[in-house]
Amino acid sequence: ITELFRAVHNMKGMSAAMGYQSIRDLSHGLETLLEKLRRDQSTPSPAVIDVLFEAVDLLESGVVLVSANPDAVQDVSEMVSALEALAAAASLDDIPTLTGTMEWPIPSAVEPTPQQTRRFTPARSARLTPTRQPRFTPPLGTRTASFPIVEGKRSVRVDAERLDTLMTLVGELVIARGRLTDLSRKANNVELTEVVAHASRLVGTLQDEITKSRMVPVGQAFERFDRLVRDASHELGKQVNFELRGTDIEVDKSVLDEIGDPVMHLLRNAIDHGVGTPAERKAAGKSPIAKLVLSAERERSAVVITVRDDGRGVDSAKVIAAARQRGLIDNDRDNLSESELLDLIARPGFSTASGVTRISGRGVGLDVVATKVRSLGGSLEMVTAYGKGTKMIVRLPMTLAIVQALLTRTGGEVYALPISHVVETLVLSESAVSFEDGREMIEVRGERLPAVRLRAKLGYEPRERGHVAVLDLSDRRFTLVVDEFIGQHEVVVKPFDPARGMPQIFSGATILPSGAPALILDARGVA
Repeated sequence: ITELFRAVHNMKGMSAAMGYQSIRDLSHGLETLLEKLRRDQSTPSPAVIDVLFEAVDLLESGVVLVSANPDAVQDVSEMVSALEALAAAASLDDIPTLTGTMEWPIPSAVEPTPQQTRRFTPARSARLTPTRQPRFTPPLGTRTASFPIVEGKRSVRVDAERLDTLMTLVGELVIARGRLTDLSRKANNVELTEVVAHASRLVGTLQDEITKSRMVPVGQAFERFDRLVRDASHELGKQVNFELRGTDIEVDKSVLDEIGDPVMHLLRNAIDHGVGTPAERKAAGKSPIAKLVLSAERERSAVVITVRDDGRGVDSAKVIAAARQRGLIDNDRDNLSESELLDLIARPGFSTASGVTRISGRGVGLDVVATKVRSLGGSLEMVTAYGKGTKMIVRLPMTLAIVQALLTRTGGEVYALPISHVVETLVLSESAVSFEDGREMIEVRGERLPAVRLRAKLGYEPRERGHVAVLDLSDRRFTLVVDEFIGQHEVVVKPFDPARGMPQIFSGATILPSGAPALILDARGVA
C-alpha cells in the first residue's frame, strides 16, 4: 500500500505541475483513500478494491487522453466523489459488496441527515457490478459518452540489456555475412551465391529493425536539464532563459546514454563562463536575462547537438596569456583560430577562471566533453565571438554499432572511411594538382579544393599516384588522397582507446571480412 501511495502521490505532483487538473483531482482522491488504508492497516473489502481498480482505469485513460490532446478535459467528478466517500467512511472493513444503491456517510460533527447523505449508484459505475463491462476501459478505438479513447500502438517492454545483446549479435552476424560473401564469390557456385545473397538481405533487414527498435528521442535526456540550468543560474546569481529545440530527433539508445555528461558540462560551462550577471549584461547593453539554447538536429547519418549562449564569448587574449604561462604556446603567438582555442581550453586542468566554484573552475568540464565525444566517434567544435556569445557543436553518429564505410588502403594498411561524408571518388591526375599559398589543391569539376594526403598524416613516404575522395563537412569541402580504394562495406564499430600521442584522426576500429582489424578514419580529424 505504501508503494501504491507513493506512485499515486508522484502522479498527483507531476500532473499538478503540468496543469492536468482532472488527473490531479483523481490522483488526490486515490491518494486520500490509500492513505486511509495505510493508516488504518485494514484489509479492504472487494467493493473497495473494485473502486480502486476502476479509478486506476480512469486514471490511465486520462493519461492517454492528454497525451493525444494536452488541452482535453475529462470529467472525473463522479469517481472523485466515490473515493472521497470511501475515505470518509468510519471503517472499510464493514463495507459490504455493492449491490443496488449504496450510501456513503459524510463525516460531520452531528449525525448526518438524509439530505447530507451522498448517493453512489453502481449502475453508473460498471466495475462495481460484476456482470457489466467496465465503463472506463472500453476496447481501443471505440468511443463512449464519458470520454474518447485514443488508438495507440501495441508495445512490449524489453530490457535494455537484451537490445544491447541483440545489437552485438547482429554486428557479429554482419561480419560473418561479409566473410561468407567473399567465400561464395571465390567458390564461383551459382546456387551458393543465390543463397548467400538471400541470407544477406535477411541479415540487412534484421539489422535495420533492431537498429530502429533502439532509437529514442533525445528529449528523454534533454528534459532533465531544466532543473540543472535553474539551480546553477540561481546559485551564481544569474538569470537564464533556457530553451530546448529538436527534442524529437531520434538517436540510438547507446548514444543517448552517453551524451548526458558531455551536455551537462557544456551547459554548466555556459552558465558559469559564458553568461554574465544581470548587472554585467546591462552594462554591455544586453537584456539582463541571458538566452541559453540546447538543440538537436540531423545531419546525414549524424546528430548535431548545439549549446548556444548570448554571453561573454571566449576571451582569446585571456586564453593565450594562460597558455603562455603554462608553456603551451610560443610567446610570439598572438592569434589563435577557434579550433586552436578549443584545443587549449579542452586540455586537462586548463582554466581561465580566477577561482573555483561548485559549478566549474578546475579545468575538467571541456576535457571530459572532448574525451567522451571522441570515444563515441564524434567531434567537438566551437564558434565564438568575444562579447557576443559562444556556440559549442557536438556531432555524434546516429548509432554506435554499424556504419557504411569506404575501405581504403594506404601504406599497406586498410582504413575505413565513413561514407556519410563522401561525395565522390576519382583517380588522382597530375594536371588537377596545383598550389595556393603553399597548400596543395586539387581541382574537382572546376572547383579547387584543399588536399590532405593520408600518407603524410600517417608518416609514410610521399607518393605521387593515388585516388581521391571528396569529403563534404558542414562548413567546408576538401579532398583526401589515399593509395587505393578497396570497396564499400558495412563495418561494425568497436570501442577504441587511442594510444597517447597518436594523431587524432581515428574515431574507432572494426573487424574486416577477412578477420583483420582496421582503424576508422575521422573525417574532421583528418581535415
